[in-house]
Amino acid sequence: MEHVSNKKLFFFSLPLIGSLLTQQLYSAVSMIIVGQTLGPNELAAIGNASNLLMLFIVISGGIELAVEIIFSRFIGKQQFKKLSQSIGNILVLAILAGLILTVIGMLLLPAALTWMQVPENLMADTLTYSRIYLLGVPCIYLYDISRAMLLTFGEARKSFLLVLSSSLLNILLNLIFILVFNWGIAGAALGTVFAQAALMVVSLLSLHKKAQSFPDFSLKIQMSWQLLKELAHIALPSMFQQFVITFASVLLQALVNPLGNEIIIGYVAITRVLNISRIVISGFSQTLSIYSARAFAAEASAALKQFYRFLVKISVIYGLIVSLVMVIFARPLCNLFFDSSSHPAAYNFFFSYLLFSSLITLLTVFKFMNESLLRSSLSMRNYLICNVGDLVIRITATSLLIPLVGAHAFWLGELIGRSFSFLASFGFIKGLKERLQQAWLPNNNKKALS
Repeated sequence: MEHVSNKKLFFFSLPLIGSLLTQQLYSAVSMIIVGQTLGPNELAAIGNASNLLMLFIVISGGIELAVEIIFSRFIGKQQFKKLSQSIGNILVLAILAGLILTVIGMLLLPAALTWMQVPENLMADTLTYSRIYLLGVPCIYLYDISRAMLLTFGEARKSFLLVLSSSLLNILLNLIFILVFNWGIAGAALGTVFAQAALMVVSLLSLHKKAQSFPDFSLKIQMSWQLLKELAHIALPSMFQQFVITFASVLLQALVNPLGNEIIIGYVAITRVLNISRIVISGFSQTLSIYSARAFAAEASAALKQFYRFLVKISVIYGLIVSLVMVIFARPLCNLFFDSSSHPAAYNFFFSYLLFSSLITLLTVFKFMNESLLRSSLSMRNYLICNVGDLVIRITATSLLIPLVGAHAFWLGELIGRSFSFLASFGFIKGLKERLQQAWLPNNNKKALS
């Protein structure tokens, strides 16, 4: 495997971070536009809808992760023919999955929102937003998965520009549809759908141009059972993991809703802020997934250690700095979503969660990095245990603590769940190192992980 410097790792990460950050920022800006122009009830309605709608995006996320790992391993093994022949097959799966999920979503939506205990005064707006968004799910699937392919082919900058363009278009359309056409909640949903559809076309055209440079590339669909098997081995656990993550968000929202509108809007704001703050860590962990998959395929153990140590170090430094900055500027951050002086209970919840999020962020660094190694080594069972265990423990702890400490249960529950995944992931990484020492050294004169 060719040498990859820390500098190259860092600069490869920047477009990934930019893409993830842009996605979260446009989501936050959309929330800000809704909160400032339509009101707190509409903000709470979209918060409820967003948590539920993510359940219908989990298959896309699973396929994305599988594409990154499988294509990276193809590159690590120099199997470019297999790579080029897999592109069309995966895109067909993407569009079929999107269409099926749209139909299922439309059928289950009213019952799901009732089960979530969405307040009656929010139900109509939540239904409107959700139904319009679901119509765009097939476009979102093709857009996300085609971008994942471009990223794996080294087109990180192009992937970032696609995300940036879709986000800016989304914000522009939201402003036009809400402020000019007065379409309210429907305008916010339509802005998202139209923006994703437009950039889906651009992404597919960019992918086609890039793929033409590979040997044996053809638009002809030749479904490979071996590819489907490899895809399922990675994608199904990843889909399950993302489903559990999203379902956990729905359960948490269901726990928040009975506490009233003040806690609902505070929860919507803090989740958006924390999601944005952890984007850099996610970008570095995604870089580790891509490069460690190549290293595993090439059996380059020294490279694995280099990648892990460097990316963990810069993630920890980032986490400490951003946590301090957010606490200092807590009130201005909160005021982006709602007037903190008019909603003191919501702000108190927001600030207390933010104050204790620093320790959670540090645990998150090691959770993300360790799970990246587990995923890229195809240790999917252990990867799932870390993720699902974290969420199950978090939900259980939160529900048990609400009667005792009220809204403080939400940050306490996250801290307890994240502590479990931190400890479990290190245990699995230790076992992985031992297995690699036994598997690689007898056949290759390479340094073992240390």
